[in-house]
Amino acid sequence: MQIKIVMIGILVACSYLIGEYIYKAYVKRHKQISELIRILEVMRMDLSFGLYTLEEIFFRVGENKEFTTSKFFKDMSEDLKNENNITLDKMLENNFCYMEKETYLQEKELDELKKLILSLGRGDIYSQERMIDLSIENLKKLTSESKEDINKKGVVYKKLSTIIGLVIGIFLI
Repeated sequence: MQIKIVMIGILVACSYLIGEYIYKAYVKRHKQISELIRILEVMRMDLSFGLYTLEEIFFRVGENKEFTTSKFFKDMSEDLKNENNITLDKMLENNFCYMEKETYLQEKELDELKKLILSLGRGDIYSQERMIDLSIENLKKLTSESKEDINKKGVVYKKLSTIIGLVIGIFLI
């Protein structure tokens, strides 16, 4: 009987931890979208005041290790530096696998970043700044959406998984 109670306790604890993991995934997504907004603001300032090239801007962002996406920007900088007759589309395709696997960003955020990067360097500084501002606004909308997801879906998954663990535990008794 004691083994059964211990096993049920482990089941309930595991179900709670699964719910906590899902909840934290929503929180991390929100944090990474906010981080992406900060990166775009840094890029806009570098374009405005420093007159850096795209390679230099990506390098500067990639050097900041507090950003979870720094590896992506560092790799993009290296690819732009080496060139090797690769188009920007191909560079993005090669480096976006990191963003898809290692971050909690969803397809909407990644598409927004992809569209922005493809449009950078194709106009004057002012049009690039406007494109970055537009992307920031779109990401801010996604930030509020991710905040709602935390409050609705994240909390529901957290509670639901614990309740499911308790219900299974009760059936096993």
